Formats: sequence, C-alpha cells, structure tokens
Amino acid sequence: MKNNYKKQMIKNIILVLIIIGIACISTYYIYNKFHKSRSIDYSSESLDITFHEKSGDKITLDKVTPLNDNLGLATNSYNFTIKNNLTEKTNVTIKIAEDTEEIEKDGCQEKQIPKDHIKISLKTSGTTTQIISLKDLQNNILISTEMEALEKRDFTIRVWTDQNIEVTDTDLHFHGIIQILENNNSLARR
Repeated sequence: MKNNYKKQMIKNIILVLIIIGIACISTYYIYNKFHKSRSIDYSSESLDITFHEKSGDKITLDKVTPLNDNLGLATNSYNFTIKNNLTEKTNVTIKIAEDTEEIEKDGCQEKQIPKDHIKISLKTSGTTTQIISLKDLQNNILISTEMEALEKRDFTIRVWTDQNIEVTDTDLHFHGIIQILENNNSLARR
C-alpha cells in the first residue's frame, strides 16, 4: 500500500511538472509572436533601430483635434530604440517628414494639416520633453545627437494639432514619417 502511494505521488509530480513546462513554453512562444508583430526593425551601416508600434516609422493624425500642450503630451506615442553597434561615436539625426508615398497613394495633397498647426514632442532617455512646432524644424530635423560607442537610447515622439487651429475642414489629416540618418547621409531602412 505504501509502495502504491509513492508511485502515485511520483506520477502526480511528473504530470504537474509536464503541465508547468508546457505552460512556460507556450507563454514564451506567444510573447515572442506578439512582440515580433509589434516591433519593426530598421538598420543603417552601424545602427539598429526598432520601432515598437505596428505603424513602424509612420506618423498619422487622422483628424483635426485642437489640443493644448498638456493634452498633446497624453496622445498616442511613437516609441523607438536606436543602438549604436560601433565601438566609436556616431552622429544620429532624426527627421520628421511628410510621407509623400502615403499622400500620393491617398491623393490627399490638398487635405494635409498645415505644418504651422502641428506640434511634436520628443523625449529621450534621461532628458526632459521638448515641444516644437513642425514648421520650426530646420530641414525637418527634430534632433541631431551624438551616440557613444555601443550606446542604446529610447525615443518617444508624440504628434498633435495646435489648439489655435481653426477647424474649417474636418477632413484635414497628416501623413508623416520618422527618418533616422547616420552621420547625416545613410538613411536607416527595413
């Protein structure tokens, strides 16, 4: 009787361990599938860039909603990480440009929100949030910075329409794209 009890206990322990193993493996595969479907990777000569949203490098304002800066900072974010793979410093430039491909595809050249009414915020690891109007960007450059050897940095961009815009056409929208250049010449691509 005691021998049967030991055998039954060993079988139960093995069964529980198998169930826990299957649960752990399943959770791992589900997490990886979800994570990979959301992260879109780009690279240049020495940078690895991972966009953490399904939209990747695309920025979209679907409609004109006038917001003050406090509410604008609570809008959807576009998050990405840049990693310098070199053992030396490199310059990184982040630009916000019109997505001409998407504008042409939609045929909405006349329906774009004017640049002077689009606000952008930029937050990088360990810095305060900067807010700027799209029209104030020189050559569409949001930031130009130097990254240390093997440095990895997170960026968050938010885009909204200025509270001072007069809404005369509710079909106005914005198609933008985040461009990342290494040493001002090599554009990161998928």
